[in-house]
Amino acid sequence: MVIKKTEEKNKLLLSNRFVDKAAGGNIRRFCYNKFMDSKNNSGFLGGNANDVSLDRSIWKILALGILGTALAFASGFFLQNFALNGGSGFLYSSLAMMGFLTVFTLCVFFIKAAWISALIVFVESVSFFALFYNRISIMVLVGAGLGFLFLISGLFAGRNELENSLEIKFWTICKKVMPKAIAGMAMFAGVIYGSFIDVNSKEFFISRQAFDAVVSPITDSSLIQGLIPGIDLSGSAEQTLRAMAANEIQNNPQLKNLPDAIKQQLQDKAVQEFQKQVSNSAGSPLNFQGKLSDTLYDFLVVKFYALPENIISSTPALVAIFIFLVIISLVWPIRLVSAAITFLVYEVLLALGFGAIIFEGRSKENVVLK
Repeated sequence: MVIKKTEEKNKLLLSNRFVDKAAGGNIRRFCYNKFMDSKNNSGFLGGNANDVSLDRSIWKILALGILGTALAFASGFFLQNFALNGGSGFLYSSLAMMGFLTVFTLCVFFIKAAWISALIVFVESVSFFALFYNRISIMVLVGAGLGFLFLISGLFAGRNELENSLEIKFWTICKKVMPKAIAGMAMFAGVIYGSFIDVNSKEFFISRQAFDAVVSPITDSSLIQGLIPGIDLSGSAEQTLRAMAANEIQNNPQLKNLPDAIKQQLQDKAVQEFQKQVSNSAGSPLNFQGKLSDTLYDFLVVKFYALPENIISSTPALVAIFIFLVIISLVWPIRLVSAAITFLVYEVLLALGFGAIIFEGRSKENVVLK
């Protein structure tokens, strides 16, 4: 009986020792796993090493970075061409900027490592100014720095929205990213164009070709024709004034029933009076026989050189600010068009297997490169 109890006691001690050893092993393994998790979850620039592990294709990341850099460079190249020669450089630069916005936003979705995204944005910013190394000034450096900060702000605003949402809200992320990216590109464009202005030159800082390339598409557009029915802005300045005078007479109940000869005299008098007022305001006679854009250009040139010397010397900075504000005022339509293009490209890339949507945990969505 004593021997039996002793054997049972030894078995119990052995089983308890086995359980303690197994439990100790599990505890050590649990502590090791928690240590490795905490080590892996600390990343550069607040990033997460798990994010790095989700960047599965370095070649696709390079492709996005190279494409964004090329589009930023093309934006600066065509902007330089427009500033020097006018023509279609403005259109090509705008298209390149739209493409850059698309690639920039796609990088927010597809690239998970924060430091990689920030590095790509820096390289893109440098590439935009690559052709303007000989025009570096305090204004350009300040504008470049502010533009870079706008881009970085948009990048991390989109990343935070993506990381804090259970599902991928494409349009919400675009709304966070694109306005700041547009502000960054607007700042770049403003300071670059301003750097071409030579206040000591006898020539006006906007070439006639560049001015016509911007104004003519507006005056010739069907939208303007619809807003001002009966008035053709694509003709000469005098023809436009005559059309406006005729429209005023026709809309006046007391004048519309007058004989045509009287109406013609009233038109001639109204046009002559308006031309005289504009010429007096400019301080010199203007040519109203050419295109409307040419008359407007001549008026701006005369008024500019009549400004005080201190204002003329500040022209580069004032023009840079003006361009920035004009582009910012168009953020809403630019964002809508860019977001629609980006969504199409995003869906095509997912369909082609460039990336894939995965689930983190039980319910959180994420998009990764495949």
